[in-house]
Amino acid sequence: MIPFPAGDFTWTAAGAWASFLALIGIIARQVGPWRKISVDAETVFRDNLIARVEKLERDLQRKDQEGEQLRRLHNAERAVDRHRINNLQQCFDAMLMMIDAAPEKAAEIVTKIREMRAEQLKAEALEKAAVHEVAINAVGNNQ
Repeated sequence: MIPFPAGDFTWTAAGAWASFLALIGIIARQVGPWRKISVDAETVFRDNLIARVEKLERDLQRKDQEGEQLRRLHNAERAVDRHRINNLQQCFDAMLMMIDAAPEKAAEIVTKIREMRAEQLKAEALEKAAVHEVAINAVGNNQ
């Protein structure tokens, strides 16, 4: 046995040092598992973020496609409306020109203009039906 001088060493100090070294050992052994837990948490977080971004990109692409279809439908409807306005303008101009040329035939002219307008209304209805058929088919193809 090694003799210790009585004033330089206490068993309390030895116990404190032993406890401190044991604590350091425990902490050193836990660094590996803590690192693994951290890496696993980061992996799960990253995978969840990637999945969310992919979903958002799919949603955005679908919305873009729907927006493009709506723009096409709107442009087609505007074209039909412009054609309709042009037809109305043409009928009105023709009526004025015919009445100016022969005011005594006004009743006859109005009848001809009404016949012309009836034909135009049929053509406009067919155009509108075609536009809406394309829109319906486009919606059906996306589902």
